[in-house]
Amino acid sequence: GYLFSQEAISILGLGDRVGLLKIGTTWPLPERMILSILANASRVLFVEEVDPVLENNVKALYADNNSRLPRIEFLGKKSGHVPDVGELSPGLVIQVLSGIMEAPWGRGNDERSRLAADTLQRFAPQRSLAFCAGCPHRASFWAIKNALALDGRNGILFGDIGCYSLAVLPTGFSQSKTLHAMGSGMGMASGFGVLDRLGSDQPSLAVCGDSTFYHAVIPALINGVHHSSNFLLIVLDNSATAMTGFQPHPGSPVNAAGLPAKPLLIEDICQSLGVKTVIHDPFDVSGTSLILWELLQEKGPRVLILRQQCALVRGKKEGKRFTVSVNPDRCLGEQCGCSRLCTRVFRCPGLRWNASAGKAEIDEAICTGCGVCADICPAGAIQKEKQSS
Repeated sequence: GYLFSQEAISILGLGDRVGLLKIGTTWPLPERMILSILANASRVLFVEEVDPVLENNVKALYADNNSRLPRIEFLGKKSGHVPDVGELSPGLVIQVLSGIMEAPWGRGNDERSRLAADTLQRFAPQRSLAFCAGCPHRASFWAIKNALALDGRNGILFGDIGCYSLAVLPTGFSQSKTLHAMGSGMGMASGFGVLDRLGSDQPSLAVCGDSTFYHAVIPALINGVHHSSNFLLIVLDNSATAMTGFQPHPGSPVNAAGLPAKPLLIEDICQSLGVKTVIHDPFDVSGTSLILWELLQEKGPRVLILRQQCALVRGKKEGKRFTVSVNPDRCLGEQCGCSRLCTRVFRCPGLRWNASAGKAEIDEAICTGCGVCADICPAGAIQKEKQSS
C-alpha cells in the first residue's frame, strides 16, 4: 500500500497537499507518533491489504483521544472508498485519491497508461503462473505425477499453502487436488487415509513445504499417526520461506532476530513420532519416482522429504550447477513424437520454443542450470555439463 500510495501522490501532483505515513509495527500501535500525525489532519485515508486492521485500531485510538484532537473524517474500507475484496494497485489508489482530493485524472486519456498498455500488448507474452526456472518443486511434482501414474490406483494429492500451491495449475502438472488453509493438506490426507477400512485402496498423499510443516502440519501429522492412518506426507524442503520473503523458520540456523540457533530437523521430528522417513533429492527425478512408488505400496504413516535448495537462494550462493544446451541436430521439434514435452508439458521458463527453427532452446538469461530438463528429454537433445567449481 505504501509504494502504491507514493506513486499515486506523485502522479496526481499532490505532494504538497497529502502526507504519507508508513507504519512499521502494526501492533502494538505507535500511539504517540500516530496521535501527533492526527493532530494536523482533517481527513485520513487507510490503504491496506486484506482486513482493515489499522483502520479499526487507529479509529479506536482517535475515539479515546478525540477531546484533544480536531474533527477528522476517516476513509477506507469501512467508508466504502477502498474495496473490501481484491488486491490493491497503483491505478486503484490513484482513482480513490483523485476522487477524494478532486484531483483531475483522466485514466482513459492518459498517455502514460495508453503507452504502457500498448507496449504490454505487443511485447509481453501471455503466460500463466509458473514455478521459477530451476525450482525443485517442478521436479518434485513431475516425479509425483510419474509415480501416481505407475501406481495406477488414482491416488489423490492434498495440497497446501506455499509456492507449491501452484501445483493446482499446469506448472505443477495439476497434481494437487485441494487447496485450503495452511496445514489442511495433511489433515485431509489423514482422514482419507482411514477409508481403507471401508474397502478403498486409493492412496492418500499430502504435500507441504518446510515452513508450512513447522507452522501448521505437525499437529495434523500427530493426529494421523495416533489414528493409524495410511498416508504419505511429502515435504518439499527447499530450506526457505520463499513465498513470503525468506524469513527464518525453526529449521533455519538463525532465529527471527538473526541470531545463531539450533535447527530442528524435519526428519528428527517425524522419526520421534515413529514415522518411517525417507530423504531424497528431487532433482534425481527417476530415483524420486521410484522411491515414491515404493512408498505408495506400503501401509501406515510415511514421510518423504524432498530436499533441494530454493533456486533463488542457490543462485545467489552457488551459481549454476550445470551448463545446459540443446543439440539442434538431435532436437526433432514437432516430429519428435513427445508433443514438445519440454516446452508444452514440463514448461520451465528457462526453456523456450524457437518457432523459426522449429526447435527448443535454452534461455540463458533465465536458466539456472538445474539440469532436470536434460534428464526428461526423450531424444537426449537437451544436454548438461557440470560447472567447474
